[in-house]
Amino acid sequence: MPRAETLVQGKRRCKRCPARWRRQGWLLFVVFLFGICAWSVGASRVLEAQEANETPEVHDTQAERTLWTCSMHPQVIRDAPGNCPICGMQLTPLQPRRTGATPATPGERKVKYWWDPMMNPPYISDRPGKSPMGMDLVPVYEDEVVVGQVITIDPRLEQNMGVQLAEVRRGTLTRTVRAYAEVREPSATLQDMTVRTGGWVVRLFAGYEGMHVAKGAPIFELYSPELQTALAEWIAAQSAANENAELLAATRGKLEQLGLSREQIEEFASREEAPRTVVFHATHAFHVVEKLVNEGARVEPGQPILRVNDRVRMWLDAQVYEQDLPFIRLGQQVEARILALPGRVYRGTVTFIHPHVEPMARTIVVRAELENEQGELRQGMAATAMISGAVLTNALLVPREAVIETGERKIVFVATEPGHFEPRTVETGPPGVDGVVSVLQGLAPGERVVVSGQFLLDAESRLREAARKFLGTSSPEGASHGAHGH
Repeated sequence: MPRAETLVQGKRRCKRCPARWRRQGWLLFVVFLFGICAWSVGASRVLEAQEANETPEVHDTQAERTLWTCSMHPQVIRDAPGNCPICGMQLTPLQPRRTGATPATPGERKVKYWWDPMMNPPYISDRPGKSPMGMDLVPVYEDEVVVGQVITIDPRLEQNMGVQLAEVRRGTLTRTVRAYAEVREPSATLQDMTVRTGGWVVRLFAGYEGMHVAKGAPIFELYSPELQTALAEWIAAQSAANENAELLAATRGKLEQLGLSREQIEEFASREEAPRTVVFHATHAFHVVEKLVNEGARVEPGQPILRVNDRVRMWLDAQVYEQDLPFIRLGQQVEARILALPGRVYRGTVTFIHPHVEPMARTIVVRAELENEQGELRQGMAATAMISGAVLTNALLVPREAVIETGERKIVFVATEPGHFEPRTVETGPPGVDGVVSVLQGLAPGERVVVSGQFLLDAESRLREAARKFLGTSSPEGASHGAHGH
């Protein structure tokens, strides 16, 4: 029996065991959850401590981050590389961002407004977003806005835009006019060779036009009864020269009036009888321009036989356009390069300016005289004439590339101080050599003007002026949905 009771009691204990185990299992589960929570809290604190210790390094890394900008649109500044939202060009690094440096990053600068400069007129808004064309709006900062008539840009952007300056100076403006020219025979030196007695042309030695006749060469042979009689009187007077000197002098003078040279008169003095014909010789070298008689023709006293020109000097007729006429003066130096004579340079001076304008070509003849002792210059030769001279003295001069012509006016950008540029309207005079132009109004000596990068400044001036005019009538705060401005 005792054994049976023991067995019964053991069975009862076994029935109570599952409840106790269940209580112990729940207790262990609660302890396990608590341990996990405690470990999580500790781990998070460790991570926060690590992050706190690593924060300066992260900040230092961020402080070394480089800014990126567009070389064509310097107002575009980004924290990461990419493409310009305006022109699509790849952004270039600008400068590293330093801790404690002068505020120059987009995050530190205050945005004045947002716009899309690619639209015409530009689209302007007071908040970031996209324009009606779907382009990202570009921020314009307060330090980039045009103040009055002065454009203010960061000196680093000025260097990035390649801005170069030149000083306005006083000097003498010289100008060279280039023109097509042609060599001509001077009409002022044309001569008609005439006979001083009547007769017949037996022979014509200078028988064709353009022929060159040297000094002393025969020109024509003439039969003249009057001349033959005068020669006979001269020969007869030689025998009575001692008794009648006056007769000898009179006959000599008559032969000179009939066109004989002193050498010919002395030659005929030794003859016994007068020749039937007389040959006339050239007293100087010349070219035959025109033959006026033929052999065998009868001539009268004073009748021309040949028209000649010595060509010792030649004319250079330059065809100058009428707009260049104000720069031409009498006495200016002229250099001529003859197409048929390469390497040769002929120099002369302006001697004549024609009063009439050729109606078709709108040119004016400007004439210079050139020496032609060697006879190389010929009628009709083509040439290039360079007419130079001082046009203005004590003139204000600037490089030609400093002036921007808009069609209605001419603008230069004056550097008032570093990073500040004033667009100024000027009145220009004639341009000169060496790439300079005279300024009649708008500048003063010693001022510095932009000669490189001014077109970027002009574009910035126009775009920002459009934004300024818009903001003058409606502030960005009021343009909640964006607007168009001129």
